[in-house]
Amino acid sequence: MQSEELLQAEAALGEQPTKTSTRHKTLFLSLHIMAFVAGLAAVVVLIYYNRETISTDLARVGWGFLVLVSLNITRHLFRAASMYRAIAPEMRTFKYRRAVAARFGGEAVTLFSAFTGPYLGDATKVMLMKRDLPITYGASAVIIDNILYYTSVIFLVLAGVITLLVRYGSSGSTMSKVLLIIVIAMVVAFTVFALAILFQITPFTHVLDFLAKRNLAPKFLLAKRESILNVENNVFQFYHNRPVDFFTVFGISLCVHMLSVTEVFFALTFLGYQPTIAKAVIIEGLTKVVNLTYGFIPANMGVYEGGNELILKTIGYGSVPGVGVALALVRRGASLCGNLIGVVILFWRGASGGAQKLAKTREKAT
Repeated sequence: MQSEELLQAEAALGEQPTKTSTRHKTLFLSLHIMAFVAGLAAVVVLIYYNRETISTDLARVGWGFLVLVSLNITRHLFRAASMYRAIAPEMRTFKYRRAVAARFGGEAVTLFSAFTGPYLGDATKVMLMKRDLPITYGASAVIIDNILYYTSVIFLVLAGVITLLVRYGSSGSTMSKVLLIIVIAMVVAFTVFALAILFQITPFTHVLDFLAKRNLAPKFLLAKRESILNVENNVFQFYHNRPVDFFTVFGISLCVHMLSVTEVFFALTFLGYQPTIAKAVIIEGLTKVVNLTYGFIPANMGVYEGGNELILKTIGYGSVPGVGVALALVRRGASLCGNLIGVVILFWRGASGGAQKLAKTREKAT
């Protein structure tokens, strides 16, 4: 998960590259590139065979695209508020807008560094808040935000599956088995999370200690054990020490999903179709399953578009091939606009930091 990978990313800063690690990184990058290329090829094929429907639908969106962009940006603002609220009150001494900048900047890095792993985006958020917040507290806030967000995803997925079964039933034994597996996986994930919270378990440190006793733990992680433990304690004691903040962050995460469902509803409306709230819930809930299942593919290229097409066919849009691809494309476009804001922030922060260093150099010279 991104949260644990964030800890590894921070710890790896002090690791010296070796031939083995270089080979692993090269293999990792090669697999990601191949997955991305395969996904991109699938997108091209889907667009080509449904080009008439897609071009007609996208032309209908018009100024409605600005509404979708606004909803996407609002989601980022909510996630920034979630991350800001997760910070310990005594350390929350800086303005909310700095958390907003960290959120946009981190998401831009997540998009453009898809080949090297999504955790770089989370690490970027921590580093962008470094001026105002110690790294341990920043990492804790990012991880808490991620954990509660992905926990709230469980409720959205279950809502989508239940709504699908109530409104449309299952199209056969295979579909029933798939839906049952999804429900079981979501329930197990929530149970594990609840137990970790209630008993204040620190899973990453426990695994690290287990490996250390057998001389299997990486040295660079052992050197960071105390920092990792501090982060885990901050995360898993969050519920016990700050229950109001816990439920506030969780509530914000649920609001983010409501915004996503609203975006699906409006996107289908602008594309020229007549959606319902129930259909929007199903689409967003099952899309989350697709994104989580195929998260190893950079930017979910191909599977996002193909998944949308399959989901929309399941709920009655089968007579209009390409509508799922059109929905995915228009939502990708709105998301890209939010990422471009993050790019601007990264350039601005980089230019600002460079100017400050130059000013200090001149002061020393004089």
